[in-house]
Amino acid sequence: MGVPFQQVEAALDDASAELFADRSVRSLGIGRHGDQFGYFVVRHDARILPQAGMVSLGTSKAQKPLKAEIAGVPVTVRVAAHDLRVHLKLPMSGPGSPTAGSSVIEQHGRRPLCDGLQIQNFDNDVRSGVIAGGHIIIGTLGCFVTLIDGRVAILSNNHVVAGENHGRRGADRILQPGSGEFDAAGHVATLTRFQRIHPSVAGAQPANGNVKWNEIDAGVAAIENAIAFDQNFHPTRLGLPVISGVASARVGDRVFKVGRTTGLTRGIVQSVSTIVGPVPYTDGESWFRRSIVIEGLNGTMFSDHGDSGSAIVKETGEAIGLLYAGNGSQTYACPMNTVLSKLKCALN
Repeated sequence: MGVPFQQVEAALDDASAELFADRSVRSLGIGRHGDQFGYFVVRHDARILPQAGMVSLGTSKAQKPLKAEIAGVPVTVRVAAHDLRVHLKLPMSGPGSPTAGSSVIEQHGRRPLCDGLQIQNFDNDVRSGVIAGGHIIIGTLGCFVTLIDGRVAILSNNHVVAGENHGRRGADRILQPGSGEFDAAGHVATLTRFQRIHPSVAGAQPANGNVKWNEIDAGVAAIENAIAFDQNFHPTRLGLPVISGVASARVGDRVFKVGRTTGLTRGIVQSVSTIVGPVPYTDGESWFRRSIVIEGLNGTMFSDHGDSGSAIVKETGEAIGLLYAGNGSQTYACPMNTVLSKLKCALN
C-alpha cells in the first residue's frame, strides 16, 4: 500500500541520499502506489563518465535490487531503455537533413510560426564548429510567451536556443526550420534570455552535499517584427486544444506534446517533484530537481532526440511542463510555472 503524498515529499531528500548511492539510479520522484503514493525510481545499467562517453557497468552491479521500501514508503522501479541525452545533431545534406522529406510536418518550414516546429540557433552552431563539421543542432519551439517588455518570444530549452549557456543574448539568430547556411527568410527570432544550467563536479551525489541544483533548462528568443505567429499547433493536428493556461502537474494527468521528431504523442504523468541526474551537458554533469516524468500511453515512446523544448500540455489545454531530456522510456520536463517565473515572461 502507498502512503500520503505529504509523507513521501517530506522524506524525499533523505531517500535521494540513499537511492542515488546506486549509480544506476537516474531519477527519483513521487508517483502513484495503489490508491496513494510512493517513490518512483528510474534506473539504467550504464553510467555517464566525464569525457569518456557511456560505459556499461554490467548487469550484476547495475541491477542489484533496490529496497522495496524506505522508511515505510514503497519503491516502484522502472528500467530505462537508454541513458539521458539532450541534443539531436543532423547532417546538413542527405538523409535526415533539414531539407529531407519527412512525415513529421513540424520538421518543415512554416509561416505563420506555430507550436512544435523545428528550430536552430544558427550562430552557436557556427561558433561551436558543428556546421563546419557538416551538421546542425536542432530542437523544438515549445510555445509563445510575452516578455516583460511586451515583445513576443518563442520558448524552448537553453540547450536548444542558447547552446547550453554559450548563447549570445541579442545576437544569436534562431532559424526555422534550420540550415547550414544563413537564410534571412528563415531568421524568425533572436536569443533574448536564458536560465544558466549549473554543472556539478564530476561524480557529485546528493548524499555528499556537492550537487548544484537546477530547476529548469529554458530560454526565450524574441520574434522578429515581420514574422507572423499563431499560438496553436499545425493545422493538420486536428482536435488539439490551444495552449490556454498553465497548471501544476499531478500524478496521473493525461498529457500530449508536439515535437519535431516524434510529432504528436500522448502520455501520462508518472511522477512529480523528481530529482534527475546526472544529465550530460557540455559544461559538465548537471542535476535537476522538481522535474516531471511522463511515459507514453500503452508503452509507446513519448519523445525522442530533437523533441527538446516541446510544451507538455494537459488534454484540457493547460501547459504543465517544458521537455528537456528523455531515455526512450521516460520523458523529463521542468515545471512550466517555474519556467515562466524564472524567465520573467507569461504565456502569450
